[in-house]
Amino acid sequence: MSEQPHVGLSLVNKAPMGMLITALIAVIANVLLELNIITLGYAVAGGVISAALLLAYWLGRGGLFFILGVSLPLVLVLFTPLASITALLNLVSGFFFGFCAALFIYKLVRAKF
Repeated sequence: MSEQPHVGLSLVNKAPMGMLITALIAVIANVLLELNIITLGYAVAGGVISAALLLAYWLGRGGLFFILGVSLPLVLVLFTPLASITALLNLVSGFFFGFCAALFIYKLVRAKF
């Protein structure tokens, strides 16, 4: 019987397309509306951390990593100032860009070993 990849790990192959789409959304939002680099930076960092936590869960390190990984977006929404629609767009697109970037890096590292 062959091992099936975990559902979450199947997202790794879709990460490059996710990075492209979310980067495009962030660029358009920042060019057409207003630049909010601080919110974007927090969002990207949050996405990377969330992906790392969920990767740990998907690789069998324990359920606590799942809880922390899925709770991080809520923490970002609670503690990031969202004074404009651009800030919200940056938060969402930046989070998913960071998430996809971390998955893409995982894919590259896994391919080398």
